Amino acid sequence: MAIKTIKIEYDGKEEFVEFKDSLTFGEVESLLGGSVDLSDVTKPKINLPFYRMKLLTLCLVKAPFKIGDETAIKMLNSKIANKILDEVLEYHPLAEYIEGWMETFQKLKDQKEPST
Repeated sequence: MAIKTIKIEYDGKEEFVEFKDSLTFGEVESLLGGSVDLSDVTKPKINLPFYRMKLLTLCLVKAPFKIGDETAIKMLNSKIANKILDEVLEYHPLAEYIEGWMETFQKLKDQKEPST
């Protein structure tokens, strides 16, 4: 795991935000558990607001605002929040995490199906 840095303008001055470029297995499972509903795998339901908020609370390690606090993140100027998200999402794309879940699902499905 490495720490990445983003430069932002916050309260009229240049500040830096640092975030983790990788998450633990448990963090990813927690993140996906609240973000993705695969009860019908043909029609997965994605809760993007939960994913984005939870991702920032898990990834941010240093910022000019309180980290790990959803309220502080919700109160950010949307331009600042979106700039941070753009950078963080390059390292934590939801599609890659879902692909991992789907691979597990397919392997479990294949194990249950009799071979011909």
